[in-house]
Amino acid sequence: AVNSEIKGDQRNNVYSTISGTKAFFVDDAEAWVQATLTEKSVDDGARTVALTFERDGESDGEYKFEATFDELNTKRKVLPPLCNPPVLEGIDDLTSLSHLNEPAVLHNLQVRYGMHNIYTYSGIVLVAMNPFARVPLYSQDTLEAYAGRMRGELEPHLFAISEDAFQGMVRDKKNQTIIVSGESGAGKTMSAKYIMRYFASAHDEAKGRGDKAQDAISRVEEQILATNPVLESFGNAKTTRNDNSSRFGKFLEIRFNERHAIEAAFIRTYLLERSRLVYQPATERNYHIFYQLLAGADAEMRAELGLDKGSGSADAWAEFHYTKQGGAGQIAGVDDAKEFGHTAAALGVIGVDAQQQRQIHALLAALLHVGNIEITGASERVGAGIDADDSAYARAVELLQVDGALLSKWLTKRQIVTRSEKIVSNMTRAQALVVRDAVAKFVYAHLFEWLVRTINAALANGSDAGAPAAAFIGVLDIYGFEHFAHNSFEQFCINYANEKLQQNFNRHVFKLEQEEYTREQLENWTFVDFQDNQPCIDLIEGKLGILALLDEECRLQQGSDANFAEKLYKQFAPAGPRPAADAPAAFFRKPRFGAAEFTVRHYAHDVAYAADGFIDKNKDTVPDELQNVLRASRGPLLPQLLQAEPSAPAAGRLGVRAARKPTLGAVFKHSLASLMDTIEATESHYIRCIKPNDAKQAWRFDAPMVLAQLRACGVLETIRISCAGYPSRLPIPDFIHRYRILLPGPAARPAAEMSLDAFRALAARILAAAFDQPDRAQVGLSKVFFRAGMLALVEKQRVERLNAAATAIQALVRCYQQRALFLRTRRAVRTLQTLARGLLARRQLRLLRDTRAATRIQAVARGFLARTQFRATARAIVALQARVRG
Repeated sequence: AVNSEIKGDQRNNVYSTISGTKAFFVDDAEAWVQATLTEKSVDDGARTVALTFERDGESDGEYKFEATFDELNTKRKVLPPLCNPPVLEGIDDLTSLSHLNEPAVLHNLQVRYGMHNIYTYSGIVLVAMNPFARVPLYSQDTLEAYAGRMRGELEPHLFAISEDAFQGMVRDKKNQTIIVSGESGAGKTMSAKYIMRYFASAHDEAKGRGDKAQDAISRVEEQILATNPVLESFGNAKTTRNDNSSRFGKFLEIRFNERHAIEAAFIRTYLLERSRLVYQPATERNYHIFYQLLAGADAEMRAELGLDKGSGSADAWAEFHYTKQGGAGQIAGVDDAKEFGHTAAALGVIGVDAQQQRQIHALLAALLHVGNIEITGASERVGAGIDADDSAYARAVELLQVDGALLSKWLTKRQIVTRSEKIVSNMTRAQALVVRDAVAKFVYAHLFEWLVRTINAALANGSDAGAPAAAFIGVLDIYGFEHFAHNSFEQFCINYANEKLQQNFNRHVFKLEQEEYTREQLENWTFVDFQDNQPCIDLIEGKLGILALLDEECRLQQGSDANFAEKLYKQFAPAGPRPAADAPAAFFRKPRFGAAEFTVRHYAHDVAYAADGFIDKNKDTVPDELQNVLRASRGPLLPQLLQAEPSAPAAGRLGVRAARKPTLGAVFKHSLASLMDTIEATESHYIRCIKPNDAKQAWRFDAPMVLAQLRACGVLETIRISCAGYPSRLPIPDFIHRYRILLPGPAARPAAEMSLDAFRALAARILAAAFDQPDRAQVGLSKVFFRAGMLALVEKQRVERLNAAATAIQALVRCYQQRALFLRTRRAVRTLQTLARGLLARRQLRLLRDTRAATRIQAVARGFLARTQFRATARAIVALQARVRG
């Protein structure tokens, strides 16, 4: 069915009277459902429209739509969105749908997901649905099939996006970035892993030559692939939403030489979730490496590291405070012991030998024992202490190879430096526990940074990591938007990063598009409304934003989380009139009750953050005395991990203030700004990963959940701009050169010297000849812009015109050829006919002669025979008569 437009101002786009028209209606359980038109009533006198729909598959599901003509004309009421025809169901590009609307997009994704097609294009964006199952889409044959192919030639795939980025780097000589985004559990890590594998394997043109350069490249490719198990083991963990959630951001810069072969790589990481080391919510785990170590260490290593407390390796995690808090020590379908072997092999590939691996294992075991150190002290009056016979403390000192007395002292005491003296005071048990956990986080964070430095040294392949590459393709795998029951500083930084990435997406897809339309002075263009999150970003990183106020509170000696929250309330939620809708304060909400928390209205969801812990996590400091104890370790690895940190002065002139260490928030803000500069200087490609259900069940589609993610990640906005904008464009000279054939006659031939206005006028005449509706394409100052699908229509008309001309020429040539053949054939036929007729005539004459001669012979012969018979008969009769008579 099609829309019918009634003339006049009485009604607007009322459905056809044909029954069977399908439309979408809102549903609480399934987001949108389909229904079929069963009855329609249009009352011209009362100026009303009434439509009755019946839900597909349910006889009692009825939907009614009633509106007046005025309500339809003023769009106070909007007709239910139409369904696409069945032929378009499951199409691989959402922008090709005839009816581009929110429910049609959701339905198309659901159909494709039901067909086990997890990838779908949405303009420049690839939508990737997590199947929560193994799919045969990443074999070497599939990888090679996409190499060298243009996007759109094969089914949507992240290999197609990877190939598009590679060809853009080769063709346009411009660096590329692939941004993989989505919420936790949507499949970002696996997508980034397969993209890295594609670049390492797809364009290995020199494979098999055996030269040294190729051998070096192969080693780099092998090391790039080996970074995945290492970083996943040390930086990923099981969460409520994902069994392999990345708890850090990663930007992999794959560098190519002049021959477009991989020569080196470089990894930058962002904001490792340090608090996970010391605390895990219910059903979650610590970082994978701890469980791998506990499950995969042999008996000798377990005894050496003090890991043989449990009845077996399967439940050893339950003996350590840092691994048992979530109550989930195992992941279904994952063999931690086997993964431990994979991690060890990957560490060997990146250059960490067996001895260094043993040192890493000792350090990890030491952190587990640190978590089991019991801090005594029943009240604030009684200072915190550590029992001398604490086995966990003794084992931690042994593995860390530090001074036990000093470690015990500074875990339970603190030193305050004044202008005239140093004061050592006891800490409470709660304070000592915080310091204990801070030491563990401090060591693990430096271990992770050391691993990243080791990986970069291996991936550099002898080149200078700081030197600019001939060309590179970046792959950004960064944490998705997070919203939990309890949100702290880590979630705040993660969501801040996602706000910046969403702003980049808005600028790239929406703002730049619309600015170009304005710059080209197009008419009949309506700006697409989209959620600009700049005020929310200003709220976070502005001059007096949340991060600035947090840093200010951290610099105060008596700074506290409660005071930080109060500063936020005074700055962004003062008593008085409501702030403007586009003001940063409009994106901040104060809690109704006295809890020390605040709510930020992010682009995807409103998130309430608990202020408790913001100060300590932002400071991210370990007392200088404990840092000096750790740096004095007799072990070879621990001092090496901490060498990048400036050594704290053991003794110095009192009253001289040490250089202020930047807070974690300030460091993250700076690194995020650097990342955004890198992304904005490259050509961006977007992969939006969607999590189809919270239960992590294979091939189950939760429509409301998917719809919320589509709204948050900008996919629907991309489709809206494809509908309202001009996604296809050509420079005016190129357009005239290619399509002037549509305007026959001398006017289609541009003069040798024409002004720009003349070129634009000629292009406008060509468009007028091609389209009967002027809004299908427009001529800008330097380009011709087309609505979605219109450039293909113009190309079709050009092909038809060329085909018609070719057909006319072919008709003339074929006519000449056929007439010449006809004349030759006619002459030959006439000659053959003459010969045949002469032969037949001669045969006929001979037959006539033979017949006449035969007739004469027959007459003579018959006469002779008759006479002979007569004579014989006469003689016989005479003889008979003589006898009778005689």
